[in-house]
Amino acid sequence: MTTPTVFFTVVLKGAAMMERDYLSRMSRAARWCLPPAEAAEVLEDYREIAEGRSEEALRRDLGSPWEAARQLAQTRAYRRWVAVFAVLAACVLLPAVLPVLSVLSGMAIFRFQAYGVDWLWWFPGLCDTIAPFRSGFFVTGTALALVWFRRGSGEGRRRTLPKGAVLLLVFLLIGIAFQWLVAWIILAEPAEILEAMTYQIADAMRLTMTLDMFVMGAIGMFALVQARMTDRRWRAVYILALAGCILGLSIYALWSSMDVSFGSAGWQARILLQYVAITALGLVGTGVSLC
Repeated sequence: MTTPTVFFTVVLKGAAMMERDYLSRMSRAARWCLPPAEAAEVLEDYREIAEGRSEEALRRDLGSPWEAARQLAQTRAYRRWVAVFAVLAACVLLPAVLPVLSVLSGMAIFRFQAYGVDWLWWFPGLCDTIAPFRSGFFVTGTALALVWFRRGSGEGRRRTLPKGAVLLLVFLLIGIAFQWLVAWIILAEPAEILEAMTYQIADAMRLTMTLDMFVMGAIGMFALVQARMTDRRWRAVYILALAGCILGLSIYALWSSMDVSFGSAGWQARILLQYVAITALGLVGTGVSLC
C-alpha cells in the first residue's frame, strides 16, 4: 500500500470515528430532550445527514449535539419533562441523602464540637422536618413514575429486560432485607442481641443503614435517567429504590424518635404494618413497571 493510500485511509477512518462521536452525543442529547418516538425519528434523519461528513462540518452546519436537540424539542414539552424529573429526583434523593448527612453531622458535632461546628445541626433538623412527609414522597414518586413512563409514551414494546436492571433489583432487595433486619431488632427487641449491643455497634449499624439508603438513592437516580434515555422499564428499579429509601427513612425516624407513646402496649403492630405496606407497594409497583 502506497503512502498516499495509507494517508487517505487514516483520514477516512478518522472522519468516520468523528462522525460516530457526534452521532453518539446526538443520540444522548435527543433521548434526553425528546420523547422516545421523536428521538428515534430524529436520530434516523441525522444518521443520513451525517454520513461521510466530519464532525467539524456537522458542528458548523448543525451546531453542537445539545444545541441541535434543544432546537428540535418543543419548549413546553421539554420543560414539563424537566419538572417531572425534578420531582422524581427530589422524591428519591431527599430520603436517601438527609439521613446519612444527619448521622455524619451528629458524629462530627460530637467529635469536633470545640471547633464551632454547631451549624451542622441544620442537617438533623431538616431530616426531622421531611420525615413526616415520607408517605407523600413515596406515593408521588411511584405514581408519577408509573404514569410518565407508561407503555403508550412512544417507546416500542421490548421482550428482554434492560441490561443490568435485574442485578440492581437484586442488590436493592438485599438492601431492603438489611433494613428489615434492623427493624426486627428495634421492634422485637431480642434479648440476646440487645445484651451484646454496644453504643459503638448501634452507631455503626445506624450509619450502615443510612449509607445503604444513600446507595439506593444513587441507584434510583441512575434508573430514572436510564428510563428516559433507554428503556421505560428502568422505572421498576427507580420504584424499588424509592421504596427502600422510604422504608429506611421510616426506620431511621423510629430509631431517632423520642416519642414516649412508643412505650405503650401494641405500638410495634402499627409500625410493622407501615413497614409491610411500604415494602408490598414497592414490590407491586416494581412488578407492574416490568410489564
